[in-house]
Amino acid sequence: MKKKAGLAVVCSVAAAVSVFPRVALSAGDKTLSYGVGLRVGGGYTAYGSGGTVPNSAGTIQLDARPYISGQVLPFLKFEGNLDLAYSDVGRIHVLDAVAKFEPHDLINFWFGRFLPPSDRANLSGPYYQNAWNFPSTNAYPSIYAGRADGAALWGQVDKGRFKYQAGFFTTTPSQPADQGIYAGRLTVNFLDPEPGYYNSSTYYGSKDVLALGGAIQFQKNGSGLPPTQKDLLGTNLDLLFEKRLAFGAFGGSDTMTIEGAYYNFNQGDQGQSYFALASYLFDPKVGFGQFQPMARFTQLFPTGGGESTKIVDGGVNYIIDGHKARLALVVQNTNAPATASVTTFQLGVQIQE
Repeated sequence: MKKKAGLAVVCSVAAAVSVFPRVALSAGDKTLSYGVGLRVGGGYTAYGSGGTVPNSAGTIQLDARPYISGQVLPFLKFEGNLDLAYSDVGRIHVLDAVAKFEPHDLINFWFGRFLPPSDRANLSGPYYQNAWNFPSTNAYPSIYAGRADGAALWGQVDKGRFKYQAGFFTTTPSQPADQGIYAGRLTVNFLDPEPGYYNSSTYYGSKDVLALGGAIQFQKNGSGLPPTQKDLLGTNLDLLFEKRLAFGAFGGSDTMTIEGAYYNFNQGDQGQSYFALASYLFDPKVGFGQFQPMARFTQLFPTGGGESTKIVDGGVNYIIDGHKARLALVVQNTNAPATASVTTFQLGVQIQE
């Protein structure tokens, strides 16, 4: 039995090694790229009747992200990103620190700190959203900005027409082994594929997308505090439909986008929630960009019943260079139970390169 077991291990290792292409290291294999992303938003915040907080004006959002990535071999890559957020008193965080082993489209291994398999909004991040404000529906556990430490196995068929992602993650260095986060996601693209581990919530008409995705995360004792901790089970379904139309309101070919997602965190006390978004990108440029009106409705239901929280976003994006450069004029109204409503009027600027 021992000889057979040893032979099985050797065969398994040999099979795994054979996946990696046999290439010699050359100067052209080594690459290094860097960049930075910046999101700045300012405006006015007004509170409804019954509130005790005075209305305010000033900076609402300020975020800076230095990026660095590269490769040693075509299948051996790395990525490291930092984040400085105004909402966290200007602290600098390690956003991503990932070693990537990518020998084949079907089999890729990532190790380090990065986004676990989760919903489309999280895998798009704030810089690749359609709306300016990030949706308030995600209750998946994380260390910071949706990230966690761990490892993931992922792959894709036909350059992203079908993708699978699965992994094991932790949020603290001393987390018990049996209390890690098990995460998985499946995505099917019925029109153009979306290659890679991450995705966007809009492609600004560069492709036609009809994508259906689903994710699940489980963590033992992942919700609440001792001694009343509960297991956390979070699931979601998300849909993106984006189509470049054969006509345009003012000429050319406009682009219509519809996005929606449903979340269930009832096991863990975070409740259920959903959002629905629609946007319309006018094809002709006005000045050096394109106008894109957008509206989103979000509703969050508490686990124990009672009144829900409703959030309405509306505004106009001015797309200069896709996700690299855009402006946003947005209004957001939040109505939560037993508190005064909050309305923010914000002008945002996003630049990254």
